[in-house]
Order: sequence, then structure tokens, then C-alpha cells
Amino acid sequence: MKRSLGATAITCLLLLSACGSGDSGDGSTASGGGDGPKLVYFMAPNTTPTRYIQQDGPAFEKAIKALDPSVEVKFVNAGGDSNQQLAQANAAIAAGAKALVVVAADPNTSAGLLQQAEQAQVPVIGYENPPVKGKLYAQVIFDPEKVGEQQATYFAEQVSSGKLGAKPVKISRQYGNKGDVYTTQMLAGQNKIIEPLIASGDIQVVCEDYIKDWAPDNATKATEQCLTKTQNGVNAFFGFYDGITAGIIAALKGKNLKLPVYGGQNPELTGLQYMLTGDQQDNVLKAFSVEAEGAAKVALAAMKGEQPPADLVKDTIDNGAMQVPTAKLESTLIHLEDGKDPGDAVQKAVDLGIFTWAQICVGPAEGTETCKTRNK
Repeated sequence: MKRSLGATAITCLLLLSACGSGDSGDGSTASGGGDGPKLVYFMAPNTTPTRYIQQDGPAFEKAIKALDPSVEVKFVNAGGDSNQQLAQANAAIAAGAKALVVVAADPNTSAGLLQQAEQAQVPVIGYENPPVKGKLYAQVIFDPEKVGEQQATYFAEQVSSGKLGAKPVKISRQYGNKGDVYTTQMLAGQNKIIEPLIASGDIQVVCEDYIKDWAPDNATKATEQCLTKTQNGVNAFFGFYDGITAGIIAALKGKNLKLPVYGGQNPELTGLQYMLTGDQQDNVLKAFSVEAEGAAKVALAAMKGEQPPADLVKDTIDNGAMQVPTAKLESTLIHLEDGKDPGDAVQKAVDLGIFTWAQICVGPAEGTETCKTRNK
């Protein structure tokens, strides 16, 4: 991470405070104007998932500086509050932003942000979980429907093989934040594979919950409630993302239960660590730096008044107001295999530059055989 980002940007993101001169009081920065520097804002939704602060933001600045060193990147974090994000967008526009790269704090209430940006003629680039029901210049995402299909295909294989016990296999499903574009499309991808197994009686869904803000503590509560409701009568848990699976695992550990947990994706350290300990069975890897580089290219094209780069933006997605030009990126499924070192799967995350072995081999994974041999 460059010194120019360093502690200053991370402080901005974590404390929701302004940086530089002209404190706007709402987590943004007021510097320059319409004729000022080439200014682009990277707008994170929250501190969960951690990736937007720890990885995507720094990678975005690195990529955009490599393409055009004259561009200034500012970072804000909405703290999970859509109203805060709207205020930050308004302040960014007033500060002379030439483009906004936005991961929506709450897509359900994000239309106002897009309306304000459209009125100010500031292009908005959606990122991973984009705002909806308004004008977007383009968006860059890992295809959520495909991610859901990848998770469900592997899970269905475990059901069909008998690894999860006799049928019907009793499962608890935990989804992402209700109404999020990513939740809706991921669920559609999962259901393509899972619903036929439910209809055939191979799977019985004994609990299902939308996890507010994708937050691990909310997943823990939902898991505890499910275990109470079913008197621990669950064969497996099927989640949506590493924060959710971490919450599930925390609840299981709190009750001294060892049940298989599936549905990792958007990898966090906990997900990969729990794969090494055998608590989590799978993960869908996303090369965050690739997404950040794609967004940097799209943002620069927007700032120049050009069309989105055709070699990257090849699809469209209906966001309720328009067909949004979309760059869909490829994701990679990894999973544990009987008799094999779990490090063989996790190595793929290291190869993609998502995390290093030194980062992974702490906390619950520190004492694993994999870390003893690979973290050297």
C-alpha cells in the first residue's frame, strides 16, 4: 500500500471522517471544485465485509495511479447507513468529484444517490454490490448468479454422494441482506440447483434466514435460533459469504457442535482459516485486485467522457431503471477433498494474491499442519 493511502485513507474509512482540508462533517472531503484536480471517490458500504477497506480500496488507488498519476482518490465509508452514503455523495459532488465508485450501503435505498449524481452530471460506477433504480455509467462485479451456482453445485454433490447422511438432508440456509442485488441474484443461482433437490425430497430446509447487513453476529443469532427450534436437528448449514459462515461456526462452537458448513465466498481470512481447520468446506474466490483494476479503467473512461471499455464491459444487467453496462468477472470455487491437505485448495487464494500464507496462518489456523509446512 502506498504511503499516500496508508493510515490516512484507512482512518477515513474506519472513522467516517474527512481527510485533507475542508472538513464537510459527513465523512467526505471538500477540496477543489469543478475545475479542480481529477478527483474520484471510492465509496465503501461498511466495515463488513472487510475487503473494501483492506483490499479493494488500496488496490483501486494503486491501479488508477498506474493508469493516470494525476488522478486523486478519496475514500469514504458509509458505516452501513444509506443516508450517510447519500450525504457523502453530495459532499463528493460539491468537492468536485469527476466520478463516484460506489458499493451501496443499502441498494434498496440507493436511488437518491444516483438521482443526485445524475443531476450533477457526475458518473457513477457500481462496484460489486451496486446501487440500483437509477442511472449508472457502468458496473464491475463478480457475477453473483454464477457464484450462487458454483456454491450450490458443490453442495448438491455432497447431498447426492451421501456425505451428508440419509435423505432428506436437513439443512439451514442463510442468505445475505434482504433486497441486495447480490443477494437476489446469488439466491437465484443457488436455487437453480437446490430447488429441484427440495422438490424431490433429497433436501429439507428446516431454517432459512436473511442475514441483515451480511453481519457475522446476525448469522450467529440466526444459527442459535435454528438449533433451538430444531433441537440441533440440522445436518448441514449452507451460507452465502465468509462472514456469514464465520457467524454460523461461532454459534456451533458455542454449543460444542461439529456440523459441516458450506457457502463461503468473497473470501475473508476467517473463511480460509476455517477451511484449514476443517470447519468450513468451500469458498468462492474473487481476485479483488482484478475487480479494482477493472473499476479503475471504467472510472477513467467515465471521467474522460468516453464509452466504457468494450474489452471489459460486455454485458448488461437491469437495475430497475436501465440496462446497466456491466463487466462480469470470473470467480473460482475451491473446496476440501477427503484425504488431501486443505492447503492445496487454499493455495489457490494465495496464488490469486488475495492473501498471503503469513496472513492466513494466524488465529485458528496457526497450529494447523498446513501452516506448519507452508508458512515459512
